[in-house]
Amino acid sequence: MAEGINLTKNEKKALKLLLVNSRMSDSDIASSLNISSQAVGKIRRKLEKNVIKSYSLNLDYAKLGIHTFAIAIGRLTSKGMDKGELEIEQLLLGNEHVINVFRIPRGISTHIIFFGFREIDELDAFFHNSAVNGDLFQYLEIRDLFTFSHNSLLKDSPVQLLCKAIDNLDVHDPDVAFTELENFKRRLL
Repeated sequence: MAEGINLTKNEKKALKLLLVNSRMSDSDIASSLNISSQAVGKIRRKLEKNVIKSYSLNLDYAKLGIHTFAIAIGRLTSKGMDKGELEIEQLLLGNEHVINVFRIPRGISTHIIFFGFREIDELDAFFHNSAVNGDLFQYLEIRDLFTFSHNSLLKDSPVQLLCKAIDNLDVHDPDVAFTELENFKRRLL
């Protein structure tokens, strides 16, 4: 369960509609939910304040020329530990080839990194040429590397998972609270 978030049924429905199409207009959402556009505007503002971090695009990597991917499992080297985990993570986050970075509990490995490249030669140059990748690999040892083409990318969207999570959120229904209050008052009389 999510901590600290209560959504009404309409807020949950609006959020799911926005997950599928973040460009959906307030009037289209209002029509779908059978409520006013002003109510949707209020819902959207609440969601943007509490749940929606940003709106983004889901692009076709291949059409943009990105045909090769790599998932690296890495570990901070002793130099990386000396420099500091946050500093190394900033190097990763600032690298144009890094798509996602995940910090994992210390052990054999410390990070999982998802990379994108135009072609396999660019990937090879990145991982095997210190002039290309700068100082990164003196601080981060790649323990395992999995490479694949854009044709292998079968799913690139968390929409189904997020819809399930939204469905499992507690519903805040003001009418239920009001009914409970009325029942309590009747019992007192």
